[in-house]
Amino acid sequence: MKVLVIGGDGYCGWATALYLSNRGYEVGILDNLVRRHWDNELGVQTLTPIAPIQQRIQRWKDLTGKSIDLFIGDITNYDFVQKTLHQFEPESVVHFGEQRSSPFSMIDREHAVLTQVNNVVGTLNILYAMREDFPDCHLVKLGTMGEYGTPNIDIEEGYITIEHNGRKDTLPYPKQPGSFYHLSKVHDSHNIHFACKIWGLRATDMNQGLAYGPMTEETGMDEMSINRSDHDGVFGTALNRFCIQPAIGHHSTVYANGGQTRGLLTIRETVR
Repeated sequence: MKVLVIGGDGYCGWATALYLSNRGYEVGILDNLVRRHWDNELGVQTLTPIAPIQQRIQRWKDLTGKSIDLFIGDITNYDFVQKTLHQFEPESVVHFGEQRSSPFSMIDREHAVLTQVNNVVGTLNILYAMREDFPDCHLVKLGTMGEYGTPNIDIEEGYITIEHNGRKDTLPYPKQPGSFYHLSKVHDSHNIHFACKIWGLRATDMNQGLAYGPMTEETGMDEMSINRSDHDGVFGTALNRFCIQPAIGHHSTVYANGGQTRGLLTIRETVR
């Protein structure tokens, strides 16, 4: 099977691309490499050194004999998306190609607009490209549990049955996002749901919790295959920061009132 991993230079995308390649899938990576630019803009860097994507892919081939195709470009450019899909002809698309930081989206108007345009327009472009030429392709899209917020009832698998004023229906679970980033993911979910309903596309909208750790079987094979480990205040996740801060003699950050409970999963679980 041919799988195109969008955002394959990033944290979840890189680990997923290697995981699939190692299991015999024919893998392509599509990425605009903007994540590296944002590090420079913010003056931060991953704790683990990340080689250029071309070197990472070449090293993977040296280690395993398996090739990964590379397509560098922006998913907000529809012509590029169409051209890439025609060139690679994927049977599945795994979509990690989004600005994924809540703090980044809340810096100012510019970062909020960038987040929404990149995430919402990019996903719409993928949906339209699938509809036009690859209607049997399966989209696997990384959402986030942050779409739901923290309601005082159980969060169901996408839908909830509601009885109101004597009438009953099963509806999409209500969303309570907490940032412009999380709002962009809600818009994605609605657009994907709508596209599947009206066009008959197939999609899996995977809303996971916080992932942690750089190591999978594949990323641990060589220093050049290592994954990102972000610990800064914009892209660093809570658990990464909780581990790093005491190690450098820094007080642990208290988020909100310090009483929230969140589900965490390792990057190994994400790729599985």
